[in-house]
Amino acid sequence: MRVQTGTVSVGDFSGTMNEDVQHPEQQLNIMAIDCCEHVTAIIRKTPCARLTSVEIRGNGTIQRAEAIDFIILGAPKYPVRRAFIRQIREVYADVPILVLRRVAGKGDAADTIRGEFVLSDRSHKDDLELVRAVRENFPLETCQHVQKEFNFDTVRNVMRIIAENYADPELDLEKVARLLPISPAQLSHILNQEVGVSFRHVLRHTRIEEAKRLLASHQYSVKEVAVRVGFADRHYFSRTFKELTGQSASEYRARDTTL
Repeated sequence: MRVQTGTVSVGDFSGTMNEDVQHPEQQLNIMAIDCCEHVTAIIRKTPCARLTSVEIRGNGTIQRAEAIDFIILGAPKYPVRRAFIRQIREVYADVPILVLRRVAGKGDAADTIRGEFVLSDRSHKDDLELVRAVRENFPLETCQHVQKEFNFDTVRNVMRIIAENYADPELDLEKVARLLPISPAQLSHILNQEVGVSFRHVLRHTRIEEAKRLLASHQYSVKEVAVRVGFADRHYFSRTFKELTGQSASEYRARDTTL
């Protein structure tokens, strides 16, 4: 994970502090996750803000570094939606989040970037005013940094196949490659070298995210959840769950979750 910090001000994205700011303590602390410089330009029309730019690209975790007032989750180059909303909420429980997504243009129309706001039921620092100010800038035109890559559709099909078949304990790279169809070596290259995540990473995270949902419902035992999300070995499920979440499946099931 790479983090860069700087200060941006209204109408000035130069990365330096506006000398006219009389009360720096009133600045908004904004975290931009996997956002390019063109997307972060939407901050220009917000109140004076301190920007923390974080690059994760699918393999990192969210760690609390400082007080954050607003979070922007960038639109991915590939249709691999990182399981970040839950992670963000575990670290920043009440901070408003702007999730950017690509919307395909109809016919010859260019793709655009739209945003969806995720707000907590708990009031945060001027969150509604901030949402109103930011939403006036949408839709955004896609820039060169978020244009569809050559294997975009292949990755989208991989995600669809995993979403539809994660409960199959025999699901693996070779089986998905046959369904596409491309060679396992080519699929592995696309995921590892171009997208930046392995097939195992995507499959494990998909299964664990579904396991979280089932555990939070309190309808199934830990053993039943393991089977339902594709783990033939309950002990392997337990190890994987704790590795990816930091707590045991039983602990997670016992707590109250809202996301």
